[in-house]
Amino acid sequence: MDLMSSGYRKPKGRPTKRRKMLAENSKKRWQKSSKTVDEKTVIEIIDVSVSYDGTWQKREHTSNLGLGIIIDILSGLVLDFEVLSKYCHNCVVPGRDMGVDWAEFHIWQKGHADECDKNFDGTSGAMEMHAALIMWRRSISDGQMRFVSMLSDGDSKTFQFLSDNKIYGSDIKIEKEECLNYIAKRLGTSLRNKVKEWKVKK
Repeated sequence: MDLMSSGYRKPKGRPTKRRKMLAENSKKRWQKSSKTVDEKTVIEIIDVSVSYDGTWQKREHTSNLGLGIIIDILSGLVLDFEVLSKYCHNCVVPGRDMGVDWAEFHIWQKGHADECDKNFDGTSGAMEMHAALIMWRRSISDGQMRFVSMLSDGDSKTFQFLSDNKIYGSDIKIEKEECLNYIAKRLGTSLRNKVKEWKVKK
């Protein structure tokens, strides 16, 4: 008699395949429920002010994993996030065993494409910008929202990147708001440096 509870049995299938299957099932349920809504109903798009920042698995922009997070300024709720990866362990092992230049590896890689963890080919430093671009582009289709105001940590690269791509067209521009904490931090650093310079001269 098998005394092992079914709740503790090892799940079948690969983790990435299970995650994909669960996501597809959730999407199908959502699409099924959305069909019950009257097609004539107009969905209102809300303009939202958000805070955006990115982080990495390790510092100094050499990480293989990066994360971008969008937070609603008023409620503090996480509205969206995106994980970018430059590495897939399931690709590295077969590539090492079979050789990345072999035809067998390329055939295997095509079948593995849907389950591959690697979804980014750029530099680690560019992950923050590209994660933002992905989320801003899907804000209307996935959440019926426009992220029209962006509060960031003073780094203007992501804001400029989004502005150049004209996410919501040429008529709707994304505004940038400065964080007072970072302004105070930079001001305090400048003042302390000036005090040190004055003491040295004295």
